Amino acid sequence: MYAFVDNSGFPGLVARLKSGGALRLAIACLLSLSCGAWSAARAEPAAATVPGEARGVVAIAGESEILSLANCLTEAMAGNGSLRAERLRREELRGQMTQARAIGLPTIDLSGTWSRGRDPSFAFNETFSGGDGGEIGDSPLDTLLAGLSFLPDAEDIPAQSFWRTSLNARWEFRPGLVYNAIGAAGLGIERQELLLADAERRTAESVMAAYYSVIMADEQLAAINADLAAREEFLDVTRRRFHLGLSTPLDTLRAAVSLANLAPQRRSAAQRLSDAGSQLNVLMGRRPLAPLRLRGELPIEEEIIPVDLALAGLAARPDIRQLELVERILRKNRGAQKAEHRPYLSADASYGYVTSVLDDLTKPGHDFWSANVSLNVPLFDGMLTRGKVKETEATIRRTVHERAEALRQARLEVLTLHGDLEAARSNLAATTLNLAAAEDALNQVSRRYELGKADYLSVLDVRTERFLARSNCIAARNEVLTLTAALKRALGFAPATPLSELRARLAEFAARPDGTRE
Repeated sequence: MYAFVDNSGFPGLVARLKSGGALRLAIACLLSLSCGAWSAARAEPAAATVPGEARGVVAIAGESEILSLANCLTEAMAGNGSLRAERLRREELRGQMTQARAIGLPTIDLSGTWSRGRDPSFAFNETFSGGDGGEIGDSPLDTLLAGLSFLPDAEDIPAQSFWRTSLNARWEFRPGLVYNAIGAAGLGIERQELLLADAERRTAESVMAAYYSVIMADEQLAAINADLAAREEFLDVTRRRFHLGLSTPLDTLRAAVSLANLAPQRRSAAQRLSDAGSQLNVLMGRRPLAPLRLRGELPIEEEIIPVDLALAGLAARPDIRQLELVERILRKNRGAQKAEHRPYLSADASYGYVTSVLDDLTKPGHDFWSANVSLNVPLFDGMLTRGKVKETEATIRRTVHERAEALRQARLEVLTLHGDLEAARSNLAATTLNLAAAEDALNQVSRRYELGKADYLSVLDVRTERFLARSNCIAARNEVLTLTAALKRALGFAPATPLSELRARLAEFAARPDGTRE
């Protein structure tokens, strides 16, 4: 509160005090002069309206470096939990790409087996006259070998142990399936890059909004502290006026109640500042109550983006373009599903050793090998493939409509944010003028009150109006800042991009025939 003696009103005060005698007049003059000097010394500084870079904004007390907006964005890009998870999802897709390539490569395995068993089935074959069941034929060889048996009877065949090791390879050659699977995996990685870019921009927007919220909360707390000091001063002046007989006990009581009512508001404002700091800490990947001090930057940009220019190249916004890639991925999946029901080649090969004595496993003559090539022609799978293809085609059509709807919603979002930003800028200009007018009105009424020309209610009214004007100005500035960041993100750019640079790039996009950004 600014308070000093107005010489023009001094004669009126003298006239009202003449009846009290010379001594009372002298005391009144001395009190008026002392109150005026004390009020001028305690007048709130202009820097309290906007936090300065030197002192910083202390959101959460503790030892901490002063962070600028750029520092907060850099720290959030590295430490934000959601972004780190999104980057890991990209690695998952790279793993899927490797799996897709594996479809077109052969599989090779090394196996070793030991078996023991008794298998007399070949002893029953009459060709070798095994057992008593063998019959003699009419050929001379049969006559010569009559009564001989090369194999023992079935019940006399002992169990045997065999050692077997082999290297086996298998390859299914399905070029259509491999081509579509690899293509879908590659598009999936490209889509994830777009999703990551969109997530980074939305995170940056949240960080900037939280940064501005901390500053707004600090300004609101500073405004309440300033008003608290002014009301303390006003209460003191009211008490002095009461001792001089210029005010009533009710005026003093009202001033004391008005001062007491600010205490809960100050506690709430301090809690809002702490909550805003905790929110910013979480977005940066920190502990919620980690010490936090900010530089207090408020970069108001005046650049105006025309509506038609704002809509240029909107289809290339990351969250819109990723839907286009979803459609292309689905088409690749449809091709892979169709390829599963088409003819394909398969090859199997095996090479190894087999013996009944482990020491003879790698000796010459115990090796074996086999190879075969097969042509597989699927004829009927119960219409499973047809059902999968129909489902995928329906999903493709749905995705086309979703992309068109997302593009319409993006245009609506840009138009809404563009209009809101223009309205917020006008509102900021109006609240700035209202704050200046409220400051001037408070100064004038305060001087009149000290000189006895204004009553208590008049001072209370202008003080309330000044506090509301200051709060409205703080909120309006915060709205302009947050809407500017939101509009940049809605246009498909990083929220920290200057509006001047953004406008130049939009002009380049609008000049291209296809309206793309590449």
